[in-house]
Amino acid sequence: MNKMEFEIEPVWQSRFQKTFLAGTGREEALHFCSIKVDSVPDTLESEGISLCKHWLEQDDFPRDGILLLHLERKRKEFWNTNQVCVYHQLYEFETKNTDQWIRGCTWKGESETSEWISLIESVDSKPLECIAKHFGAAIVSPDEPLRLEELKIPKPWGHEGWYTGVEKRGVASVFDHFGCTELPYALGLFPEQLLNGHDKKLILLKTLNPLSEAVMGDLYLEMHEKKREVYVVTALDPEAWPSGTGRILAGLNSKVKDRYHVRFGASWREPLLLDFQEQIQEYEITRRKMDQLLDQLKEQLGISGEEEITPQQLADLENKLPQELRKEEALLREKAYSFIGSVPVKVGDVVTFPAMQIHSLQHGIRVIEFQTPHYERLIVMFAQKVLTQDHWDTERAIRLLNTEPYQLPEPVSLIKENGFIEERIVDFPDFTVERIQMVKTISKEFCCEGNYHLLICVSGVAHLESESGKINELLPGPAFLLAAGTRFYRISNKVSETLIFLRAVPVKNTMGAQD
Repeated sequence: MNKMEFEIEPVWQSRFQKTFLAGTGREEALHFCSIKVDSVPDTLESEGISLCKHWLEQDDFPRDGILLLHLERKRKEFWNTNQVCVYHQLYEFETKNTDQWIRGCTWKGESETSEWISLIESVDSKPLECIAKHFGAAIVSPDEPLRLEELKIPKPWGHEGWYTGVEKRGVASVFDHFGCTELPYALGLFPEQLLNGHDKKLILLKTLNPLSEAVMGDLYLEMHEKKREVYVVTALDPEAWPSGTGRILAGLNSKVKDRYHVRFGASWREPLLLDFQEQIQEYEITRRKMDQLLDQLKEQLGISGEEEITPQQLADLENKLPQELRKEEALLREKAYSFIGSVPVKVGDVVTFPAMQIHSLQHGIRVIEFQTPHYERLIVMFAQKVLTQDHWDTERAIRLLNTEPYQLPEPVSLIKENGFIEERIVDFPDFTVERIQMVKTISKEFCCEGNYHLLICVSGVAHLESESGKINELLPGPAFLLAAGTRFYRISNKVSETLIFLRAVPVKNTMGAQD
């Protein structure tokens, strides 16, 4: 008896099993098995699949039945202060096709099997769909794309739209017409087939949607020690950028760097960074004076100092501050910003930020963002009150930052033929991103080759066809996760003059599976 059998067998003995025979209204026999597996160690990755195999080995099923395996389990939610949560997994597969673990669904919370087994007994076919609809859960199959909808996360400067983010502020989900399932639980149904050993914390995919107002819609001036980011500009607010060209803050101002180089020669770096840091620290003193007065005004309205308010509320409150203080804040902010470079961007441009690169997305510039799954940043400065921490990280960030002037990257052409263009827009150690353009009537097959694919459409509409022939519509809005085990999928542009979509792929063996 191997290790897996030793761990599964005691659990297997506690199962509840029932068969619903074929007959009136039911074409195939339905075999149902329910097990509590909270005694199985969390370190085992594929308990569901292992138990399915164990069941098939134990019983001799006819070749015309449907098997439903129900598992009641517990897990600690790392994004929710390790709170223990009860959840359920339901697997459906056919006895005539035992090499393919067809699909499953999962839902959270206490629910007695006896309360919903009657639904299975009364349904004529497709029992998994009946249960998924009952609990409002998405059905997950490693052979079909998983649709990811945008989760809106409010920010002081606008909002983020998460597709794969999982943390205390919010948890992304998988959606279909039966319901939705939080991403960690959906991935937990078929971890090996979906991820093939890659980190369960997926490449972070989200949108950044700043307000159109200057200053209020400007993001933190920040830097990352580990995280790598790539932006693809999808829209410029015409009121904020009437010329059709916006600007993103990035790197040191090359003119300032040249000035210090003339003055200090090869030793320019230390005095420049010292002056930059002192300018930010001077600004921070004034910024905190403003924040304290704003907190007092908020309290007069019955709003706590740490509570988020709407941009209009903030603007109204700032108008009540002393005019001299507001002028001082604006002057010191501009002095600090004078040390920072900027790059022009238009819709469709790509902006990448490796680690140690200072940057700030500006108001009215909407982007799709891919980044490594590291929740860390150093806040260099911010023209609003920071609500997520009580300090700025100016000193550490300036000590570590890359002082080379920033330049927009040049995409690397991979394929250009007959109306099909594929370019690599980022090649980080952790993941790559390709931008793919297809003119009307182009249809192309893609292979996952053991790595999951994240797809999101920038413009146009196309058909995303799975290996089974099922079709999803690929259009701006939702994203799709293609399982690492997917042999191939096809994208066909049958409507748009030009289709543009992005594909992110993890680099094999750089993201080991983690809890």
